[in-house]
This record gives sequence, structure tokens and C-alpha cells, in this order.
Amino acid sequence: MEFTSFTEYAYGQTQYIPRQLELPLMPATDASTEVVQTSISPKGSCTSSTTSSLSNQVLADLKGTLQARGMTTTEPQLEALADVVGTLCDMADGSCAPTIQLSSLDPGMGKTTALIHFLRRVVASPDHLDVGVLVCLSQLDEIQRLVDEAELDEADFAVFCSDDQVSNLSATDIDAAQVLFTTQQMLAKRCAGRRLSEVREFYYLSQARAVRVWDETIEPGKVITVSADELAAMLSPLRRINPVLADQVQALQFDLATSPPGQIFQMPALEALFAISTFEISAAKDFREQLDKLKALAGRAARIYRTYGNQAIALNIRDALPADIAPLLVLDASGRVRHTYSAWETHRGGLVRLSSAPKDYAPLQIHLMDQGGGKDGWRRNGDQLAREVATIIDTKPDDPWLIVHHKAQAGIDPVGLIQRYVERADLSQVNFLHWGTHQATNAFKDVPNVVLAGLLHLPDSQLLGLACASSGRSVADHPPAELIKQIELGELGHGVIQAVGRGSVRGFDAGKCLPCSAYIIAGRRYGLSEALPQWFPGCQLTSWRPRHKPLSGRVKQAVEFVKRQQSERCGEPIMFSAIMDHIGEKDRSNFNRSIRKHRDFKAAIESLGLMDVNVSGGRGYDALQAVFEPVVCAAA
Repeated sequence: MEFTSFTEYAYGQTQYIPRQLELPLMPATDASTEVVQTSISPKGSCTSSTTSSLSNQVLADLKGTLQARGMTTTEPQLEALADVVGTLCDMADGSCAPTIQLSSLDPGMGKTTALIHFLRRVVASPDHLDVGVLVCLSQLDEIQRLVDEAELDEADFAVFCSDDQVSNLSATDIDAAQVLFTTQQMLAKRCAGRRLSEVREFYYLSQARAVRVWDETIEPGKVITVSADELAAMLSPLRRINPVLADQVQALQFDLATSPPGQIFQMPALEALFAISTFEISAAKDFREQLDKLKALAGRAARIYRTYGNQAIALNIRDALPADIAPLLVLDASGRVRHTYSAWETHRGGLVRLSSAPKDYAPLQIHLMDQGGGKDGWRRNGDQLAREVATIIDTKPDDPWLIVHHKAQAGIDPVGLIQRYVERADLSQVNFLHWGTHQATNAFKDVPNVVLAGLLHLPDSQLLGLACASSGRSVADHPPAELIKQIELGELGHGVIQAVGRGSVRGFDAGKCLPCSAYIIAGRRYGLSEALPQWFPGCQLTSWRPRHKPLSGRVKQAVEFVKRQQSERCGEPIMFSAIMDHIGEKDRSNFNRSIRKHRDFKAAIESLGLMDVNVSGGRGYDALQAVFEPVVCAAA
């Protein structure tokens, strides 16, 4: 068999030290599939060898898996995968520099497959019996998936998380399990204020684990915010625990609510707060989370920020990672577009980028609609946006679709609206994921059409906090506006790459992604027309022109009035006369012609589950009322 030699870099303390690794060239093939998150050969096929290096064994296994899947990759992509393997093996051998090592290979490129092969090799290696591995994942179902894919013997791994069902995937004691799977949240909670080497829950054979892997997003600091409204909500449960502390928090709530934006506010120490254990108290989850945030801010200077509805919040940054977390391998497909990493690399240091080789996205067609699709956009124009999405779905009625959307809120349910307006397509072929569940799933890898029905926008306060954390600033040192703008665009790119990457675009053949069509709703002000070709090199970008105009004028006034009445009146009829009074229309025939029979008004009324009814006993319809569907009333 033919081999090609390329250089993998082992990171020393002060310089890069090249080490030659042998990786078999991939044979040419026309087959196409994806690399990551599909089954690999069972553990029994691994044969340990004390004469072969761990890295060469893992690379040979990885090569075999790629070959078996009919995968063809470019040499730079193979080199990037070898960087991942090399970093894992350097940690196992104790030769890795104490830095954060970032691999930003695109979704579906094989990062997880490389990790799986490493796990199976390291537990089978007689030279690495004392090498512990810590794998930190963002979601519980990712632990389940990785455990299933790795097919490790139960004696070789343990799971440490708050969910009993997931923890029971293995009965092996944590200290005796060579591989430990945990959540990033668990690591942050257990290591708060401590070094990783001090937290025995993560030990293997009574010592800190040498190999550390972090899947997806990592940030050097966690943005902590507490609003005046949140403090007010804490008072009642807190008063039952400690009345004196409740009075102190009430005073803090008043001071925060009356502080001007931009002020550096000294939070009180609140010593009694630390006598309350969130693990022991019986209270709602939200209350316990607020206690944790307040503890993180107590005694520290915070920046006052004003957000929606003029709500006052106190903002600061706390360390998200233990000081001795490095060496650490981070696998984040969005790493090449997120500016948090660039700022971290430039201002804080301690972060090293591994080789990155993006796919060629020539087979990806992106259709971009210039319209606001955020939560506010859906509140204002939900009917129109849903009709746009439904119309584009109906252009390919026999195809599978994936719709990434905002959660239902304020009476607007994007899923229900879109389903209501789909006419030709088979709804069983239309899949939905809300933002927040749009990462780390392989379930839609064969879906060729992906719609981002709006983008995931972070609050301004969160962007400010990320800019401070990634650049090593305190909240008293306001970061430049350009840095915040770059952080915002990078976080949008992170969301777009992850969401689009759930579909068939995650697969690749001969260095290219598989054919896919993506439809994205985003306002022009975010600059996606310039950014998308950088996020997806080689993609085909076209305009997605709206076919349904947003509500405007008196039709919009009438629909908004009906929505408020439906929420406030709990199923009572909404009289046409009341609608006419609200929009200033005195002529009933003109109202019927210009409002009631307007196609946008009719579509909106139908989407609200309302029908024309007669409640006065006279001639004709005189009101709207929900007849067949339950009405969700506003809270009293």
C-alpha cells in the first residue's frame, strides 16, 4: 500500500517541534457520506502494540474508517485530522504544552471519529494504563451518543452528571474508570474557585486526568447578569429562608433599579448568602440559579446595563475555566468564524489554533432574504414570515426539510404557523429544531433543505460581556465598539454554521460538502451577504425575495388589536364595532371591503384560530371568536 508522509506538530514549551507521522493516502472513490457520528468497528478489533506509537495506531484506524465509508479528503484536511490525533496523543504521553488547542474543522469532517478511535486505542494500550481521559460535552444526549459510538467496555468508562439515567450508563467508580464523560456545566460547577487538580471527582487513579477534551464552544469567562426584576422575584422565597438577607436583597434591588446605565456599581458582600447551599434547599430551579448568580456577583464591581423595557441589570465576568485546565483540546467547528477566539488569542494568550481546512462549499446554495427574522421580527410579522417559509417548502413538496426557528413566545408559535400555511408538502417530511437544540445532532444529516427562520441574536449585554471576557478586560474597561461588532458577527456565524451544518452539507466527498440548499432570513444590517461566502467558502449565494408583504397600515392595526383582545378577553367575542373604533373606521361596508376581506387580515385571523360569528342575533356576522381551538389567556 502506498503511503504519504506529512508533518504533524507536537507543541513544545517555546517552539513547534515537527514529528513525522505516516498516514496512508485515501483511495479515490465516487461514494459520498459524512465522517462524524456513525458507527465504527467494535472495540475487539483494536490490537495494542508496544512497538507502534499510539498516534500511528489511531491514524491507521481513522484511515480505515474513512476508507470503509468511501470517503475522499484533501491532504490539508488529513493534516488537520492528524493535528487532532497528535494533540490527544501528546497529552497521553505527557509532552503537550499547557495551552488550549483549538481544532475548528467543519461539521462532519471527522473530529469526533478521531476522538472515538483515540479512546478505544488508549484504553487498550498497555503503555497508557495510568493515563486518564476527561471528555466534557455540552449536552446529556451527546454523552449518550458518544458512549454508544465508542463502544467501550463498561469497566473502562464512567459518567459524571446530574442526570441519574445518564450516569447509570456505567456502574464503574469514577476513580477507576480510565475515561470519564461529564458535562461542561458540571465541570464549571465543581471547579468554581478551585483548580482542576484539586477536585477529586475528576481524578483517575487518585490523580488529575492527563487527557482533556472539550466539545463545541468554550469561553474563558462566563457572563453573569442579575436584573432588578430577578432580584424582586427572589424576595418571597428568600424571606422564608433568611428575612434579614431578604431585606438586604430588597435594598439592592432598589439601588440597582435606580442606577444609571454605564455606572460601575459596587455589589454588597451579602455574607449570609454564602451560608445557603443551593444543593440543599428545596426551591424552584430558577431560584437556585439566581442564588448562584448573586453569589458570583456579591462583593464585586458590576457594570449597570439597560436592556429591553428599560430593565436594569448588573453585569460582570467570572472565570469559566479552572486555572490549570490546560492542556486541553477544544473541538469547535465554529472556531474559524468566532471572533471570541481571535480576541482570546491576541489579548489573553494561551490559545493555539491547530490546522484548519474548510470544505469546498460549491455544492451549497444559500438563499438570503433581507428581512428581520429575530424574535421581535416574528412578533411583528409572524404570519408573513411563516407564509414565506411555508411557500418555499411547497416548492419542493417531496423533499425532506429542516426548519430552525425561535421558541414559541408571546402567543407566536413559528412551528404552528408554518404548518398551518404549508399546502402541498408532506408535513411528516418537515422537521423542526428550535435555537438552542441546533448543535451536535446527526439526526438530519441526509436532509438537503435547511431553513433558518431568523437568526439567534445574543443580547447586547451578553455581547459586551463576551468582548470583555475574550479580550481579558474587566467590565470597568469598556471594550471598543468595533470589537463588540466583530464579536456579534462571529456569534451569528457560529449559529449559522452549526444550524446549516445539521443538514446534508455536513457530509463531504473529495473535499467538498454534499449538495444542500439553505434558506436564511436575516436583516441587511448584519452584513450576511458579505459574511456568508467567508463562512462557507465557494458557496452559491442568491437572493430570496419575499412573496408575502408584511402587514402594514390599518390592516396591521386591526390584527394587532385582535391579538390583544384575544389574549385579554379569554374566549369572549371580539366585536367588529370594537375593531372599527380602534382603527378609526366608521363605515361598515368600507370596513368589510378594506379590512375583513383583505387577504392578509383573513390569513392572520385564520392563524389565530378565529372565525366570523353572529352574537347579536341580527343579520350577518358581527364578531370574531375562537370556536374550535382553546384560547390561551394572558396571566392575570
